[in-house]
Amino acid sequence: MILKRLIIYSYRDKDILKEYQFNPFGLNVILGEKKEKGQETNGVGKTTMVESINFLLGGACPVDFIGKQTLIEKDILLILEVRSNEAKPYYLARLINVPQKGYILPENVVSFNLSDWIEKEDDDYKDYINDVIVGLKPNEPSFSALREYIIRDEKTGFVDIVLPNRNAMNQASYLAFLFGLPHDFEKEIAKYKKEQREYNQKLNVINSLKDEISELKLREKKLNREIQELDKIIHKVNITKKLVKDAEGYKVAKTEYNELQNKLFELQHIKKQYQNNIDDLQAKLDQIKLMNDIEPFYTQLVGFFPDQIKKNQEEIKKFYDFMVDSRGKYFSHKISEIDYQIDNIKKRIEQLNKIIQRHANSFKNTDIISDLTKINEDRNLKYEELAQVRVKINMYQEKTNITAQINRIKQEILRQIEMKLDVFKNYETQISEIKELFNKLVSVAYDETGVFDIELVNDTSLNATTGRVKISCTIDDEKSHGRLHMKINMFDLTWMLYGLKIRDNLNFLIHDGSYSKPNGSAKFKLLMYIDKELKRMEKGQYFVTINKTELDESEISELYKAGCIVARLYRTEDNKERFFGFRYTS
Repeated sequence: MILKRLIIYSYRDKDILKEYQFNPFGLNVILGEKKEKGQETNGVGKTTMVESINFLLGGACPVDFIGKQTLIEKDILLILEVRSNEAKPYYLARLINVPQKGYILPENVVSFNLSDWIEKEDDDYKDYINDVIVGLKPNEPSFSALREYIIRDEKTGFVDIVLPNRNAMNQASYLAFLFGLPHDFEKEIAKYKKEQREYNQKLNVINSLKDEISELKLREKKLNREIQELDKIIHKVNITKKLVKDAEGYKVAKTEYNELQNKLFELQHIKKQYQNNIDDLQAKLDQIKLMNDIEPFYTQLVGFFPDQIKKNQEEIKKFYDFMVDSRGKYFSHKISEIDYQIDNIKKRIEQLNKIIQRHANSFKNTDIISDLTKINEDRNLKYEELAQVRVKINMYQEKTNITAQINRIKQEILRQIEMKLDVFKNYETQISEIKELFNKLVSVAYDETGVFDIELVNDTSLNATTGRVKISCTIDDEKSHGRLHMKINMFDLTWMLYGLKIRDNLNFLIHDGSYSKPNGSAKFKLLMYIDKELKRMEKGQYFVTINKTELDESEISELYKAGCIVARLYRTEDNKERFFGFRYTS
């Protein structure tokens, strides 16, 4: 895809306010001035121009456009002429006053009558650009996802080669795709790992039942007996037996309830004593610390501090420091244990309250119908509990099957990564070319080489990024902002230059603000080299924004001679040299 030209049209004025023609291949420099102290935040419009292109290619409406009275009054239509893979012209348009819609004109001649255009909602507009104009396939990353790597934002795009606050797996996939490498290995393996995690969670639940499985089986038998007894009572309508049974249940529950209440009071008392011990130790230590004032007193009174007293003071302080540290931790640990016991006792007391209340209800109502209803309720409750117990028992019995499933998935992950390693080996020649390209750019800029690494993660542990194509690069002294920005510039240029050999649809790159910090010599040499290479290949567009003070006059003159400067944005009294041809911010 080639960006041909950008048009700014005003419906109020019925006129083209600005038109920018782009070089079909080579360097496209947007030259301007820095914002000055007290000046408006957008300067002369370099970033505004990049944001407009991004907006036209499916990005969000620039925040700076929203609510600006001048833009609203002039009713601005932005138009971008592009050429698809078949060199067929397309016009893409956006009305600043209607940012939620996009317009497409697949014709040879531009029209300013929107009735001639195909109107699309924002999502459909993005899909059209993705499918028709860029021509990305369903199994490839979307243009919307790739766009923020192709158009680097000066605010967040130059912190690292990856973007901040993005999904790491997706980022790795997008970069691998841009370099023409396998990009979906990790996602394919991640499906198996997701399944493995789900089975692991089930296994953890099952393992938590290990200590209570015998108790659950006994409880199952007991519930079966109790249900059978209730069925016999209902069958014989023997209410007396039911009342006797409720009385026995009430007595047992009430006895346990009283014992637990006594135990609770006892534990709460012990906990209080432990806490008092901790407080007493700390109070003793605080008192001993007051003895620190004795030394200056003796020194002032008799001119020295007796060694014996000093020794005694230090030994006492050391002893209580030890006591607070060791015994204090012991008491704190005991308090934690007691809290755990108290919590369990309170839960059991709550259960016993419900059981006691249920049994007591039998004595309050002797009506035979009510009694039968009560028996049925009891039976239903036991059926519910029995069902819950059986679910846990059945779950525990699934342990062997689940372990087998986990092992099967692990084997499949191993098989998958072995297959993908074999595929990845076929890219060794391409990876060597990519590394050579990067080092060539570093050599041009700094007369040195860097390090460019590409590896496939083959660690199959559950938390590993198995199948990820990891791409990284470093250059000397990259902690300085200038060198870091240059590294990112060269990283992106590497995928673009290599991509020109393997595809036709993603052949442009835009960097906004990335040349403001690097030194002039390095950036100028890199820019001229890229322009020369793209013109030699006769394809590929590299857009950059540069301030006129960031290069020497001779270097700017050379850019003019090479035809690289496609937009010259300056401050003038009439504001006509700005991006829109007028000033829209106050």
